[in-house]
Amino acid sequence: MLSIFNTPGPNISRKAARSIVRDVYGLDLSATALTSERDQNFLLKEKAEPKYVLKISHAAESFDVLEMQHAALAHIYLYDPEIQLPRPVNTLDNELIFHHETASNEKHYIRMVEYVPGELMKDLGKQTNGLIIDLGYLLGRLDLALQDFEHPAAKRSFPWNVAQTDFLINNQDNIRSKEDQLIIQHFLQEYEKNIVPISHELNRAVIHNDGNDHNVIVNKDNRAHGIIDFGDMVHTYIICESAVCLAYLVLNNHDPIDLTAELIKAYQTVFPLTELEISVIIYFICLRLCVSVTMAAYRKQLFPDNEYITVTEDQAWGFLRKMKNVDLQGWSDKVVDKTFH
Repeated sequence: MLSIFNTPGPNISRKAARSIVRDVYGLDLSATALTSERDQNFLLKEKAEPKYVLKISHAAESFDVLEMQHAALAHIYLYDPEIQLPRPVNTLDNELIFHHETASNEKHYIRMVEYVPGELMKDLGKQTNGLIIDLGYLLGRLDLALQDFEHPAAKRSFPWNVAQTDFLINNQDNIRSKEDQLIIQHFLQEYEKNIVPISHELNRAVIHNDGNDHNVIVNKDNRAHGIIDFGDMVHTYIICESAVCLAYLVLNNHDPIDLTAELIKAYQTVFPLTELEISVIIYFICLRLCVSVTMAAYRKQLFPDNEYITVTEDQAWGFLRKMKNVDLQGWSDKVVDKTFH
């Protein structure tokens, strides 16, 4: 069922990647492999200068999902061209997406996008308040640009959409510790009790859904100015855009309430949220981390050599264990108070 998650990703060699770029795009560039959760990416350079990224999709990836990403990128660019995005590049045959068959008869969709200059946020030594404000502002601009974007593929069944809890319910057994399984069950119960009854009051739209520090690009002035990797886009609650981002920022932060309020205040200057939306963000932060640790438990058994799968697993468990004993409503009240006062 979850074929893009439980079957191996592409394994195209660097030499083959360079050949593809020469034959399909007419460019002679060097290629360096990049880390990826389920696809395969190569950074393409000309005389040591990054130019493009070659993106080789998982064999089970849907064409519709890739087409949605390109449509969303074009939509955002028209609305807010200042956001730095990985803009798609045409092949010599004027295609944005093409089908490639490997020597072992595996078929993959392949694309090339422009390299977004800057540094990944994860590689910065310290995340300052100024950078958190920039990040909130960037996410607000992104969602403002996407607010009237629609695509059928955004409503697919997808484990990383925290509004869909089937994956968590059906895959807890992959977590070895019974005590940790109870933590997942605790946050599912919190979701059922506090979110489901008011879900009709929460605004929905298509969101990026993966604004973590591996995907946010920071310029030479340490300003968050771009975002990459639109592969997890879904139609879901708008508040999840900020919640997903914060889920990874809070892991090693000594004051997650202040951090959350700072990011939301900046987001609000561009794209206002309701008080109700802000009051439930902690439930979505915790639920996103539940998906993260459950997915890691599931996939590391299948792909033990892929370190990217478990990159935040230990920190996520630490946060969830701590938050299990916290009054989430009281936590939320403090965020709302700091956001509006």
